[in-house]
Amino acid sequence: VKQTDLEKQGWFRTCHSVAYKTLGIQKGEVLGGGKEDDKWVSEAVGSDVAYCLSEDDDGGYGVFTGDKVAAAALNYWSLARNLVVPLRTVVEADQSFDAPSAAEVIQRVEMYEQAKRLDGRIDFTDMLCRFVGVKNHPDVGPDFIAPEGQVPNTVVGWIFDEAQDSSKLLDMACRRLLTGDAVRWAWAVGDPFQVLFSWSGASSEHFMSWDVGENQKVMPKSHRCAAPILALGERCLKSLPDYWDRGIAPADHDGEVVESENYEDDLADLSPDEDTLVIARTNRNVGRIAAILDEIGTPYRRIKGKSGAYNRGLGMGGMWKLQHGEPVSREEWTQILHMLPVQTTDGRRWLVRGSKTKWEREWSANCEVVFPDEIGSLGATDELKAALASGAWSGLPDGGTKWMAAAKRWGVDAVSEPKIRLGTIHSAKGMEASKVIVLSSVGYKVRAGEELEDWRFNEERRIEYVAVTRAKHKLVVAHDPREKYRMELPI
Repeated sequence: VKQTDLEKQGWFRTCHSVAYKTLGIQKGEVLGGGKEDDKWVSEAVGSDVAYCLSEDDDGGYGVFTGDKVAAAALNYWSLARNLVVPLRTVVEADQSFDAPSAAEVIQRVEMYEQAKRLDGRIDFTDMLCRFVGVKNHPDVGPDFIAPEGQVPNTVVGWIFDEAQDSSKLLDMACRRLLTGDAVRWAWAVGDPFQVLFSWSGASSEHFMSWDVGENQKVMPKSHRCAAPILALGERCLKSLPDYWDRGIAPADHDGEVVESENYEDDLADLSPDEDTLVIARTNRNVGRIAAILDEIGTPYRRIKGKSGAYNRGLGMGGMWKLQHGEPVSREEWTQILHMLPVQTTDGRRWLVRGSKTKWEREWSANCEVVFPDEIGSLGATDELKAALASGAWSGLPDGGTKWMAAAKRWGVDAVSEPKIRLGTIHSAKGMEASKVIVLSSVGYKVRAGEELEDWRFNEERRIEYVAVTRAKHKLVVAHDPREKYRMELPI
């Protein structure tokens, strides 16, 4: 592959988006998981459900929640279609004591499918099924039929990244793309030990079963992980039944692994101008870390979702600039207007009534830069101008006081674009940082699950491997002495 070819002709899409385009699906047909779609699905299955990120001990992935039977039925149905197996097979494999019966599940899924037919709606899994030629029946299982849509006939090569996360259905879609008339080559790229989404049918066996002959290549050297970090990652995997030593050499730079017994001390030592990734196994623990960083006033960015209250980016930085006599961009002034109240409860008015609307509809189009002496003509009252000039503006927007204190301590750039990133291990997959802090705490559900089922045990080892190998130079495995359950990292 030549870089120039990718620059001129390359494009990046998900397999789902390729199916969407080739099938000619219209806007509004696909159930995307918003509030209106949740309402539609709830009416279809006869119970309140919502599609959202799991907030429990499972790392933050998309699931249906709400009524137990209806939500379970929709989740079973998604898994069955991704595995390309009968729905009853998935239901009967669930050994949970409160799992609904197959009859209950099939009834809800049939209601869902009938509603989709009547209203002309589909979900994301349906797109791949139609593209590869799988017709699903809730009661008897899948049939294989003629695939729909035309494979892009001008693409000469495909690169399937993160191929280890393919379900059987997604793998079938990738393989169908190779049937295009112009295809001359393809790369399936992935790490078989980074499968973190078994719950959705992902398995490295699909990726590893491609017939590549002698064209299989193993990355000879890590350009990220120093020797002690890479070695710990490999030790995390050695208990897996399919482990094999790929002989990957470590990066040339030095590195270290440190174990700490008090994660709060490690958080207190962080600086927003240092490249740092702070990750935890569960969303609950990510929330605890965020609360600590907010409390001590250390700026950070969430990998997914909203960042700390004091870290409001463009708007805060814009007001700081105006305070110091510097102009702001159109985008910065727009954010300032969004953040500021027109009037506070004490009766003081900060913006002229209607100025936010006029800015959006009239003024912003002809105003690329806003100078401090122009803000009065754009809606700022004399009180706001005085507050901006004196620095008293920090008491107006939510989190302004903390932002101001952080900016004085670390500088505006470090606070506006902090280099500390925070999230779950799942959300950090694919990322790296010079320093990584891994909170070792896991919940009871995680520990109980891996003790009961082999696939959960194996997945936890892969999750630990991913967590460890995000680090380039320094890995800190931080413990909470109050927590009962920890990751079993072989340090």
